[in-house]
Amino acid sequence: MKMYSQRLCLEPLEPYHAELLFNGLQSASIYKFIEDVPPQSVQLLRDRYVVLARRQSPDGTEIWLNWAVWSLVHKCYVGYVQATITIDNSATLGYVFFPNFWGKGYALEAVKCMINYLVETYKNLDFRADVDVKNHRSISLLHNLGFVRSTFFQNIESNQDEFSHDVQYCKH
Repeated sequence: MKMYSQRLCLEPLEPYHAELLFNGLQSASIYKFIEDVPPQSVQLLRDRYVVLARRQSPDGTEIWLNWAVWSLVHKCYVGYVQATITIDNSATLGYVFFPNFWGKGYALEAVKCMINYLVETYKNLDFRADVDVKNHRSISLLHNLGFVRSTFFQNIESNQDEFSHDVQYCKH
């Protein structure tokens, strides 16, 4: 189901989005604070999206919800948002926006839209988000959404062979 906010349309992520998001996901600055790397090819990204489009983990213990974010203003994709819902009624949130659209309020608007949908659809969720302590932009976003700092994780090894320090933020 598509969701709309004032300036955005959140489209359920499907394999065809790989072609549409691939170029935006190539910017190295996106991966400075997250444990991921730019997709190597459109086909590999499509393969990943085929799995995510199933909307649940193979063992059935997690619900995977992912949306490509379309700007109604700029008429292009600006990133994606995601939520993983587990059997303990927690929703771990994630979001990636293309650098050209940072600082425009799109992340706040899209994540707020996603949270509103999750609150209406799934009852009594606890929201979580893990953030690198140096990612001030993301921490500010979570504060603006009413999240509070909860747990600190030190020396987490990342895909970039470095160590990061993550903080978990929660909202009930």
